[in-house]
Amino acid sequence: MSAAPSAVSAEGLGFGLLSVASAEAVTGYWRPLLDALGDRLGLKVEPRMYDDYAGVIWAMKSGEVQIAMLGNKSAIEAVDRAGGEVAFQAEDLGGQTQYFSHLIAGSGSQLSSVEDVFSKACELTFGDGDINSTSGHVIPGYYLFTTRGVDPREIFKRVVQNNHENNFLGVAEGRIDVATSNNVELERYLASHPNRSKEVKIIWTSPAIPSDPIVWRADLPGELKARIKDFLLDYGRPSPGKPPARLAKEKEILARMARAGFRESDNRQLAPIRIIELSRQRSHILTNDAIDPEERLRRLDDIDEKMQALENR
Repeated sequence: MSAAPSAVSAEGLGFGLLSVASAEAVTGYWRPLLDALGDRLGLKVEPRMYDDYAGVIWAMKSGEVQIAMLGNKSAIEAVDRAGGEVAFQAEDLGGQTQYFSHLIAGSGSQLSSVEDVFSKACELTFGDGDINSTSGHVIPGYYLFTTRGVDPREIFKRVVQNNHENNFLGVAEGRIDVATSNNVELERYLASHPNRSKEVKIIWTSPAIPSDPIVWRADLPGELKARIKDFLLDYGRPSPGKPPARLAKEKEILARMARAGFRESDNRQLAPIRIIELSRQRSHILTNDAIDPEERLRRLDDIDEKMQALENR
């Protein structure tokens, strides 16, 4: 699938962001950093908000945005379908480049484990995430459902799909029994909704997930990529000639995003999530009786070949 021209012009760069919380809140977190990036580049860098990952991916393909903060699953789509390329990886407040998916439930509920959830699933409303959300859908989908050979929509009384904040609030307010989340967003919501902090508990934590990538269009000019790289790798870190007041301000801006900074990355960081996605596809093919046996074998061979190639990298 070919991608449109990157459309960098005097009008500047579009920076794609997902509404994991209210659009105003997310824009507020990012605008100071993007304004500083624009000043460094001599270009306006405009935050552009989207309700779902599909919207960000379409915007990158069409040239509406040239760079975006994505999850690993949506980054795969951006790389494969929208001419994207992983350039950076976020660090959490401790400087780590990993995070975790969670299942959360109301603190007063009788749900305290995954086993409790499955034993009562037919009575529960489950808050799933965007289908292109790594921590909200892909990771819990694989570890909790694919490995058990079950489909959430077949076992729960009701399934709703929300962004992370709406799932958090739904659980805190008792409208949703159990929902997906992640430690980075959960920490942010507990700070921004302190009256809800005692109303939610974590009942499951996933294996570590690679931190969210920043993806830019691969066809951006090399000189522009180099200047963006210099800015982002320096942001929030001491460097020669940087005034202490500026460093403190950068750290304050990053802390609002529950970040310590960014480090360089590339498409290889997506390999673990690609393998999980292929495993999910493999499980679906094995359990789908509607697929012709010969076609099933062909698809399985294709998936196994792709998985082997990823594991050998």
